[in-house]
Amino acid sequence: MTSIDLLIRDATDDDATALARLLIELGKPTDPADVPRRLNDLRVAGGSAYLATQPSGEPLGLMTITSIASLANPGPVAYITALVITESARRRGVGRALVAKAVEWGRERGCVRLTVTSADARAGAHDFYPSCGLPYTGKRFSAVLESFG
Repeated sequence: MTSIDLLIRDATDDDATALARLLIELGKPTDPADVPRRLNDLRVAGGSAYLATQPSGEPLGLMTITSIASLANPGPVAYITALVITESARRRGVGRALVAKAVEWGRERGCVRLTVTSADARAGAHDFYPSCGLPYTGKRFSAVLESFG
């Protein structure tokens, strides 16, 4: 597919409906009413949320990123906590532009590494991330804390 004109900007509370739709597309059902609180929590923790849009304002993708202090690294690690592109915009440069934004974000904050995780079922993402310079380096283990009785 061909690339498209693209703007990347900070996500705002006014984007709640679009952000919720994108999170649903990622497999993370989200009530738009919860989005402003989540955005605030992310920002208070030092993270950022970016919305990729067409010049007309049509949402194309979302990336959230934060940094984590790490004893195992000589500096903080930038961690992409969500990256989703609308089905219609995939393979058109949107994801690559958001990863480039993540690299910029991490460098601006002195991060020494960029990390992203991806569920086993996301084969397309497993091909995408190495093509952006993020090779496969291991597995993720995770559980919802409520499941630990």
